[in-house]
Amino acid sequence: MQRDFTSPTLLLALAVVLAMLGSLSTSGTAHAQTPVLTVVADEWPPFSGKDLPGQGMSPDVIAQVLKRAGYRAEVSILPWARIMHGVRAETAEFQIIGSLFYDDELAGLIDYSNAYVETEVKFVRRVGTDADFKDLSSLQSYSIAVGDGFLYEDGFDRAQELNKVVVTTALQGVQLVAAGRADLTLDSSDVIDYAVSVQDPTLEGKIEYLDKVLATRGIHMAVMSNVPNREQIIDDFNAALRSMSDDGSLDRLLARHRR
Repeated sequence: MQRDFTSPTLLLALAVVLAMLGSLSTSGTAHAQTPVLTVVADEWPPFSGKDLPGQGMSPDVIAQVLKRAGYRAEVSILPWARIMHGVRAETAEFQIIGSLFYDDELAGLIDYSNAYVETEVKFVRRVGTDADFKDLSSLQSYSIAVGDGFLYEDGFDRAQELNKVVVTTALQGVQLVAAGRADLTLDSSDVIDYAVSVQDPTLEGKIEYLDKVLATRGIHMAVMSNVPNREQIIDDFNAALRSMSDDGSLDRLLARHRR
């Protein structure tokens, strides 16, 4: 039987199909045209980590803010030393670094966004010991576990006279202190809390914070200086970040990663 292609019902059906195909084509084109930015962060839970939900607070926030700003983020978790080598060599395969404290030296190599969250950098000691912190000179008699290449606070980072014991992770530093193999360690209180409550609960009750806070630091993303449109990316990110802060979506996003 010959089909009547002038039937109103068939013509309507064909119109619907063509409209759907057009929509899919437009959607696919729009997705393909969305600028893709490569984002890296190191293992620094809860702020970043390959096994964390959304790869951690920082990658999740950065990806969502960039999405609102009209970009698409592809996130990888890399060793901190590899990230810093890429930054200083300016030959890295990535465009954006997440989970960063502001640093004057790095500011000449990367462009920082506004901070999306703040955290306190604090010292911890073994329970029952009397190690204390009043100023940098008061630390000279202690051994202090520090992350390899980690940034804490400018004065402390540059204090060559201090006895710094290099470790790979914040967790290792806390474990050294708990075992009595270092007098102090330090990091974001969010990071230390995560190390004790999640990564190694046997540390509970073995370490304690010192009263004095070394610094309150904002956490930023930054764009490599060799990215041609870095200023536009920063402006777009900051505008979207303000929008998410104003409508409450940033706080809700941060809350998902805080214990």
